[in-house]
Amino acid sequence: MSSTFSVAEANEKLEKLKELRLLKIKEQVPADLRRIHLHPAQAQVAAECKRFNVIDAGRRYGKSLFGIDRCIEPALYKGQPVGWFAPSYKNLADMWREVVSMLSPVMRSKNEVEKRIELISGGSIEMWSMESPDSARGRHYARVILDECAMVKDLMSAWNLIIRPMLMDLRGDAYFLSTPKGRNGFMEMWELGQDPEDPEWKSWRFPTSANPHIHPDEIEGMRKTMPSKAFEQEVMARFIDEVQGALWKLSNLDQYRVSSPPDEFLKIVVAIDPAVSTSSTSDETGIIAAGLGHDDHGYILADSSGTYSPLEWANKAIAQYDALEANKIIAEVNMGGDLVKANLMAVRSTVPFDSVHASRGKAIRAEPIAALYEQGRVHHVGFFPDLENQLTFWSPADDRESPDRLDALVWSLSYLMLTHLKKKARSHQG
Repeated sequence: MSSTFSVAEANEKLEKLKELRLLKIKEQVPADLRRIHLHPAQAQVAAECKRFNVIDAGRRYGKSLFGIDRCIEPALYKGQPVGWFAPSYKNLADMWREVVSMLSPVMRSKNEVEKRIELISGGSIEMWSMESPDSARGRHYARVILDECAMVKDLMSAWNLIIRPMLMDLRGDAYFLSTPKGRNGFMEMWELGQDPEDPEWKSWRFPTSANPHIHPDEIEGMRKTMPSKAFEQEVMARFIDEVQGALWKLSNLDQYRVSSPPDEFLKIVVAIDPAVSTSSTSDETGIIAAGLGHDDHGYILADSSGTYSPLEWANKAIAQYDALEANKIIAEVNMGGDLVKANLMAVRSTVPFDSVHASRGKAIRAEPIAALYEQGRVHHVGFFPDLENQLTFWSPADDRESPDRLDALVWSLSYLMLTHLKKKARSHQG
């Protein structure tokens, strides 16, 4: 005698089988992955979340770790597809390594080229760059994570036209994670979540201090050395207007930003703006690599700046020189004289070096380079958040801060472009 089931009974039986299967899967998950330990500010978001969630947070809040935690529930425990969107290919590569490392105990397979992970539950995580979001069209997800999305150009357009439709089939949800960067699409999303009557959108603001693992002395140290508006944005997570009198505008950097460099360059240099002292509270040493293209445009290729000892910055600069197969290292030597060259020669005696001298003030040196940016003749290859903060928050009217990265950038582009353009103009006159 055969038994028969109604559709409702069959669906109920299927759901019970799924529950049993997922229970077995949970037993295979390592204890540290069953629940990532969230600090209180992260746990608050997890407890209060709606469908579309916008987290505006200062540096080191723990945005990426929280994003991975949000991936685990649908992908690992429910066997659903999840999409992760990074602002650039570089960010994507960094996060791919982190996600693979954390989820390797529960991975069934991974595709390095397609940036796709399949988990033991049948769920998946696919990772994309927002530099080419169209390539993700046609996917459907139960959840999407948009990481550092304040850096994304035309964020609202990408969300409405490409990513939002991906959530329709499974009625999926979304998390937007970022430190702010001016007043842009990320701020618009954050403002949507500030309406308590909105049934779908919710937003939060957390300063860096919301992470209990960051010592207060670290934050106070940043307050003392950072331009006040940069501190408000990067640490306090506030949306900041453009600085009055700043020579660079974020909108201009974004307008001419490119995702990849030209195939060939006329010349590449690594520029150093060395710190005067070498203590832990010293200014940073600016180390910026730039290239001059055959189109006579300048391209910012790398930022290796940081707080280093003389030997450390010499090694960093030479490593960047090697990585980019640069033509020369240049350095501003007014403060250090021959010591700059001596530091480099101590690491490698054969490295090509040229010195530059500051005969004019910072503002006068910076203005012609800022003009090249306005003309669309300089392009950032990808994103350089610390450098770009320094460019857009520094004003010639307030010369109290030491714009080390900015200075190194100005040296590099002055060396490459201004000299080249002058020679070209003279040849045309001849």
